[in-house]
Amino acid sequence: MKDFYYILGTDVNCSSIEIKEAYRKLSKKFHPDLNQNDKYFEDRFKEIQLAYEVLNDPVRRKQYDDTLSKFKSSQNIKATTNGSFKTRPSAIAKTRRAIDILFTLVLISITCIFGDYVIKAMNTPEKINSQPALTALPVVTITKTRHHKKKHFIKPEIVAASSPKIIKAITPVKTDTIKPKPHPVKIALVAPKPVKIIAVNNNFLYSTMVKANVTGIINMREQDNLSSEVVQQIPNYSQVDVLERGERYYKVRYNNNTGYIPKWVVQTK
Repeated sequence: MKDFYYILGTDVNCSSIEIKEAYRKLSKKFHPDLNQNDKYFEDRFKEIQLAYEVLNDPVRRKQYDDTLSKFKSSQNIKATTNGSFKTRPSAIAKTRRAIDILFTLVLISITCIFGDYVIKAMNTPEKINSQPALTALPVVTITKTRHHKKKHFIKPEIVAASSPKIIKAITPVKTDTIKPKPHPVKIALVAPKPVKIIAVNNNFLYSTMVKANVTGIINMREQDNLSSEVVQQIPNYSQVDVLERGERYYKVRYNNNTGYIPKWVVQTK
């Protein structure tokens, strides 16, 4: 079913005056005399004319509104039923969901077991391998005697280990320290040079960037005209202090030099 309100570009609750105004604009745009031998414009003009004839008549408009509302309600019911059928999960989807839940539970249990094992391993005290102290054993010397027929062994004699010798610390011998004689230091007297003080005027409106043309250089002049001499050339994207604003030129300061540059190169603030 065609929506005549949509064809005329109006609302359902529009007045008859609005319908006439919409028809007047569309008929001028899609009239066959302005677009001859064009099938699209002819069909479009017929739809506009039919919509105007129906909506301009109060009786036919009321009948059309009732029919249109029933049609839209039936379309809404079909859309809701189709959507409900689509949203019903199938058996495969349920099986996949159950497998995903089971797999998630298995991963959680494995993670808990591994975490418990790590915590127990960190809390157990470290085993210290204590080695027994080595005690000094007595030195045993064995002496052997030879015979022309038999070999006789003499009982081993136990010799006590000798006590360690104590070595006294040697005290260092004091020697006479020879102090070097101080050499006289010569101080050169330098006359102070006069310092030039440059007075800087900090009273400016604001600081901003400048943007030049293709040349990338901005000429700062003494006066606000092109015939004035160039004071300094300012590179592109340099920062300047704006002192005064003019209709065509701005007075700026750059590297302690003041002058005038065109207004269009200064980034406004």
